[in-house]
Amino acid sequence: MGLGKGRSRRTIVTTIMAAALAAAGLVTGTITASGAALTCEVTYTTVQWGTGSGGFTAGITVRNGEPVTNWTLTFTFPGSQRITQGWSAQWSQSGARVTAQGRSWSGPSFTIGFNGSWTGDNPPPTDFAVNGVPCKVILVPSPSPSPSPSPSPSPTPTPTPTPTPTPTPTPTPTPTPDVPVDNPFAGVTGYVNADWTANVERSAAAAGGTAAERIRGLKTTPTAVWLDRITKVTGGAGVTRSLEDHLDAALAQKAGYITVVLYDLPDKNCWSLVSPAELHAAEDGLNRYKTEFVDAIAGIVGKPKYRALRIAAIVEPRSLADLVTGRHTVGCTAAGQSGVYQTGIRYALDRLAPLPNVYTYLDAAHSGLVGWDDEFQPLADLITSTVQGSAAGVDGVDGIATNVADYIPTEETYLPDSSLTINGVSIRTSRFIDWNPYIDERDYATAMRQALVTRGFPGSIGIVIDTSRNGWGGAARPTSVSVSGDVNTYVDQSRLDRRPYRASPCNQKGAGLGARPAAAPLPGVDAYLWIKPPGESDGAGGPVLPPDTDRLVDPMCDPTAMNRYFRTAPTNALPNAPAAGDWHHDQFMMLVGNAFPAL
Repeated sequence: MGLGKGRSRRTIVTTIMAAALAAAGLVTGTITASGAALTCEVTYTTVQWGTGSGGFTAGITVRNGEPVTNWTLTFTFPGSQRITQGWSAQWSQSGARVTAQGRSWSGPSFTIGFNGSWTGDNPPPTDFAVNGVPCKVILVPSPSPSPSPSPSPSPTPTPTPTPTPTPTPTPTPTPTPDVPVDNPFAGVTGYVNADWTANVERSAAAAGGTAAERIRGLKTTPTAVWLDRITKVTGGAGVTRSLEDHLDAALAQKAGYITVVLYDLPDKNCWSLVSPAELHAAEDGLNRYKTEFVDAIAGIVGKPKYRALRIAAIVEPRSLADLVTGRHTVGCTAAGQSGVYQTGIRYALDRLAPLPNVYTYLDAAHSGLVGWDDEFQPLADLITSTVQGSAAGVDGVDGIATNVADYIPTEETYLPDSSLTINGVSIRTSRFIDWNPYIDERDYATAMRQALVTRGFPGSIGIVIDTSRNGWGGAARPTSVSVSGDVNTYVDQSRLDRRPYRASPCNQKGAGLGARPAAAPLPGVDAYLWIKPPGESDGAGGPVLPPDTDRLVDPMCDPTAMNRYFRTAPTNALPNAPAAGDWHHDQFMMLVGNAFPAL
């Protein structure tokens, strides 16, 4: 990665923090350091790989009740271990003796960690001391230390030997069990959801002819699995596959990663007049979210059989952004005052980030929604405060996700510079750009990432961009920069995004499939992903609703209405759209026809 990602550091740090929070009891040594009493307890956790020799990642959480400055932690390796890289402290090693030094300690705990190598054996150190005071030690063993990659993806042995010769073992599928990794999408294939491909086949059969073959070529494209209600996790009425079914299918495909979307916060989508929320804060929704939704997900993805499968978790699309953009609405004001979104997201991070095969990406909206400074900065602050309140703090996320289920072009090819002027007039003053400094998603995502780094996030956090519907190809796609001297005409003739208003969110006319999923397509970008499965409706639009539906028309999806964000622009929504998540054949055929790159 161009930005030097350090995935293994963040994942193991959250593992240690979670272990420390779960540990009971405190205190053996007590001293005074810089005027503060030091009650010292150390939790030491490792994730190890290899047989006879190998590597490991270790995390150390030190707990205390009062602030301490200029602390020094020491311990001795009982084996041949050597530190190869450390973080969150100044590390040194002399023989078997290790020293880590830091400055401030604000209490009640701090977490540091390192990568190391070992030969022969990797026993844990037990003589931890802070500023010379011995600490109580809690050892958390490596979860099923992984040997060198086995020849078969199924490690369960046959109970008794068979009289016939054993077949030649299948070559090891990717990825190996050595997790975590730097970029979960790199070097491996993604999970192809059979539910989505079945819908693609239905549309291909309906289209017929040469179009059918082009459409069928999409059936091997990875798309995300949306967990937007509890039964999507556990299974139940109306659900074809539970989360575990999807994970088992990913193993059967020998997929290297699967993308899942957590989208079930209480009173979610507070800005909408037609919220799809399953859970409600006033009806014990937060507790149900924690126990029935997040705990269920963590219990499934944490099973040993999935350890080699990289699970990218997109956490609660649009939720934090809604608290910013909807701060003047009743629903979002209530959600913001209750803290239910922040508390739910923190809980999800606390439960998922410690798992070494899970990579968490917190949603950060998109440029057309929060690109303006009076919303960009508050969202960056809200993301920061939310994550800082989790057990591992800023080390509890692997990156941010942008443009989820939206349409912003990754790059506006013919509008690359928002500071451009036409006849002395800034293009930011145009009706379409409307003073937003971020015209495309790459610029926005990069700026949001940098804003978070300046607020204390590690410089290694990555980005994933949803490109499922931001291609904007077809006959309406510009092929060159406008030569007009009028700023509005110049922008309208040059922009790829053909919407009347760039924050229009629902079943947009003219959109097309975007860049196919790819790992590390740009510096700092972990992946392009198809997070919103193309062809799944954004919401019921009318004027004709599906028969027997109990859904209401969402005004933002109503093709006859004006945009709620921008009253002088139409919604630009397709007519007669089905309920959110249902297959929208007409939309899918439009996306195929306007795909860029073309099919």
